[in-house]
Amino acid sequence: MSRNLRSKAAAAVAAAAMGLALIAITGPPASAGGDHSGGGHDDDVVTVATGLNNPRQLSVERGHRLYIAEAGTNDSCEAVPDAPEGFEVCGLTGSVTEVRHGEQRRVVTELPALNFLGEVVGASDVDVRWNRIAVLIGGAAAGTAARDSLGDEYAAFGTIHTGRLHWTPLTGADLRLVADINAFEVAENPDDSEEPDSNAVGFVARGDHRWAVADAGGNTLLRASGQGVGTIAVFPNGDPVPNPTPEGPREISPQAVPTDVTIGPDGAYYVSQLTGFPFPEGGSSIWRVTRDGAATEYATGLTMVTSLAWRGDTLYAVQIDDEDALGEERSGSLREVTPGGSEHEAVVDDLSSPYGVAIRGHHAYVTVDSTSSGEGSVIRVDLH
Repeated sequence: MSRNLRSKAAAAVAAAAMGLALIAITGPPASAGGDHSGGGHDDDVVTVATGLNNPRQLSVERGHRLYIAEAGTNDSCEAVPDAPEGFEVCGLTGSVTEVRHGEQRRVVTELPALNFLGEVVGASDVDVRWNRIAVLIGGAAAGTAARDSLGDEYAAFGTIHTGRLHWTPLTGADLRLVADINAFEVAENPDDSEEPDSNAVGFVARGDHRWAVADAGGNTLLRASGQGVGTIAVFPNGDPVPNPTPEGPREISPQAVPTDVTIGPDGAYYVSQLTGFPFPEGGSSIWRVTRDGAATEYATGLTMVTSLAWRGDTLYAVQIDDEDALGEERSGSLREVTPGGSEHEAVVDDLSSPYGVAIRGHHAYVTVDSTSSGEGSVIRVDLH
């Protein structure tokens, strides 16, 4: 039985640009004092971090230490040279926040941020092992083609950077470039799109300094390390659906838009899918990808999935919106995935634009208000 956590979104902007799905969803921050139904208790959902700037994926380490990738803010932005209208760079406003023993602080600051029609793109995922940190920094379509026209401070778009955490915060300049996802897309364009398009938004460690990366813009699952970047799998477009806009064809095939990757108990990769415009309800799948790149659908019937995490043999998924992206209200959920199924029970729903999930023990940690500057937060959900 699901537990409600009500926090309705106030407005939405949806767009598809050069094959990249971008969604801006805003609303009041979630709290533990919402309307809980289905037999849940107030203690089942607790807010553990607040004041975040567009929080996306997160990781949880020993002692339930949290590390949260914050894409940044779009309070002060400038147009991107040689890019389509609507793309802007927004300074070094991205960061990584640590939550330890109930205290939160930013342990990495001054990461680059990009804005497209209200959607902030920047730090998108983080992994910490002992004191070693890896940060995945996205790069939207404009960054792919025009990154070289930006200043050196924006060269981190579309990359993985690493460093060692200290008691004093690091800046983006303190981190070391390990893998350049953007450069690989420009050179190889694995899905043969008309123009290279990259926005790496989720990754999982495959060992020391090796990762599998979900590239939402390139529709690919990639391998990345200090030795280079390569393709594991390319995901197909979805079946044609009615086009809700008066212009263009009567039907449109949504692009795959993979958003996150995790490694299952069987050693295979599991990849979540948002889909591109028009974001059909029930049109998202979770893909199982073997190490040799063979991809099959593990679960179907989901909507706009942004993040995955395993707890034992059970896979959990975040839906940023439980309906299509074109309505006036935004309400997402954390789902327990039914293997091979098309219906998936909500663990907690009515979340305001949830995005990332990480699990340790009996607790799931979920970022909410993920497209809000200064009002993003993290909730802890008791999985029982």
